[in-house]
Amino acid sequence: GKLKVEDRIKRFFPEAPPDKAAITLHQLLTHTAGLPETLGPEDEALPRHAFLKRLYATRLLSPPGQKFLYSNAGYSLLAAVVEVASGRPFGEFLRDQVFLPAGMRHTGFIPDPQDRPRLAHGYNGDGDWGTSLDHPHAPDGGPWWNLRGNGGILTTTGDLYLWFVALQGNAVLSAAEREKYERPYIRETNAEYPQYTYGWSFSKSPAGHRKLAHVGGNGAFQSDFRRYPEDGAMIAIGSNTDDYSSIAVANHLEDWLFGKPFVDPLALVPAKEEELRRCAGTYELAGGAAPERLTVTAEKERLVVTPEGAAGLVLLSGKPEGKRQKRFEAREERVSEAMAAARRGDLKPLAGICVDADEAAKHWRAVMTRTEAQLGPWQGITMLGTRSIGGQIVTHARLLFKKGTRVLDVAWAGSLADHVTVSDRLQPSFFLPDGPSRFVTFDVGTDTLEHLTCEGAGAAAPSLRFEGPSGTVTVRRR
Repeated sequence: GKLKVEDRIKRFFPEAPPDKAAITLHQLLTHTAGLPETLGPEDEALPRHAFLKRLYATRLLSPPGQKFLYSNAGYSLLAAVVEVASGRPFGEFLRDQVFLPAGMRHTGFIPDPQDRPRLAHGYNGDGDWGTSLDHPHAPDGGPWWNLRGNGGILTTTGDLYLWFVALQGNAVLSAAEREKYERPYIRETNAEYPQYTYGWSFSKSPAGHRKLAHVGGNGAFQSDFRRYPEDGAMIAIGSNTDDYSSIAVANHLEDWLFGKPFVDPLALVPAKEEELRRCAGTYELAGGAAPERLTVTAEKERLVVTPEGAAGLVLLSGKPEGKRQKRFEAREERVSEAMAAARRGDLKPLAGICVDADEAAKHWRAVMTRTEAQLGPWQGITMLGTRSIGGQIVTHARLLFKKGTRVLDVAWAGSLADHVTVSDRLQPSFFLPDGPSRFVTFDVGTDTLEHLTCEGAGAAAPSLRFEGPSGTVTVRRR
């Protein structure tokens, strides 16, 4: 009873400037306040008063109430409102008023001591990201204010199931409150779906009923939570690496749940070590202006196939067609424009394509300073292509320096880049054994299978045959 969604920010923060004072809680909840995506890095040591001061000084991207613009900063402002209205820290309020009534005893900003050994490590392009506890926290144990209110909560899939159960009944919200909470208010794009409710993307399930979902990630972890209230079903899935998209996996689980066409898990067989070693080596792929190398290494129970350039990407992932080709070409154009501007010293276009604009610019400066110290001045860029890797859409380009090259990877989360990395080589594809001298890989984002056969006899296979989205292609050992 202390809050109404019609309340304006000035009720809680009288010092708010005129352009922000009239923003309502409803506009914050529906991402229509006109605020930007973020105000800085998630782990920046930013207390509440400093966050509010920065938010007040930030220019609105659109007039409040007119346009859907996803804003983590808006949900952080909502967390500040909760603290003012309740007189309690946000994490404490969530625990007592939301999590415990729902039976969620393994959820919160800081896990209980018995739960800490269960924390998963995240992995990104830089390696082991660690756990949430390895990163800066505010003095009260919760995240700093660029993350508070829009993320930073640790939980389990079991507790997410309890949250689903709670929202099916009246443990946390009454029926009238749930109706308001789950009602769609605004389209997220020009398409009919998804539409945004209070904290959920609303669309239709394969059965034609309501589907309420949300995804999230930070470059190391990804998660997808989908509720189907009328169907009495939910999907909660998370991943702790940027190499494989839990969001794409959730699409397959949804198909299976609702009896839609579904790619069955692959039937695999054990691989002999000598068979893996026989396939390993460097092969030559014809095509393009010059032959490319295809490097195959043997790891435990799998082959790792690393392409050198654009022809290798097409071999392993296929050539996109139709709408997918247009989407990929649009991403490549945006990356090319951002890189051209970056060469001129203008990082605004690069920041503009990234989820976290400030952090992207800061990271890019550090990476390029380090790389140019090794390879000399940056001299140009060659676009290699865009593909799905484990369901993650990634645009690749080759950065040209005076003394060598590096590979640019831009990993997308919708229309924005989740993270940008620079590495020594293109990301590989992993092939698992499914028969004698035969291996297979599956991309969960495109539903494509590709088979690899080590041909010939002897300790070193003279050639490999690939059968997949690009047809049948044979590459020969160099």
